[in-house]
Amino acid sequence: YLVQNAQLNKCGENLKPYNLDGRKFIRQLKENNILYHHVIMNLPATAVEFLNAFRGWSPPKDHPDHRPMVHVHCFESKNEEEAENSAMDRCEKALGCMFENRNDVTIHVVRDVSPNKNMLCVSFRLPSGVINLENIDDAECNGEDEIPPSKKARLEE
Repeated sequence: YLVQNAQLNKCGENLKPYNLDGRKFIRQLKENNILYHHVIMNLPATAVEFLNAFRGWSPPKDHPDHRPMVHVHCFESKNEEEAENSAMDRCEKALGCMFENRNDVTIHVVRDVSPNKNMLCVSFRLPSGVINLENIDDAECNGEDEIPPSKKARLEE
């Protein structure tokens, strides 16, 4: 449907749909020296864990100062201050570096998902600190992108 919607909305060459694993997709963009401006990671149960794919990221050779905007969806508590701090902490941990300025990070509620939980979108410019980090390959992820424990089948009563 994305391709059909892109045609209906006359997006032309401005939208290039892909269907790949998140980590492989990020690596493919780098290998092909593709310039991109926004990354939308909209699977709230696991999106934050995929941020480690940006470790060792570097800008395209012909745009050395470029850093894309990243929009990560995640679940957090209803307590606004606690949720914002937790979401930013989780993003920084997965990225392996701190945000340059937490005031430049924007967080908004996407929707109410339960009596105790909201879905949030955390938006930030990719920190330059990821450039100095070592790449993480799929084997090093130790299953971080597997189904979260809260979604695994319950084996004991």
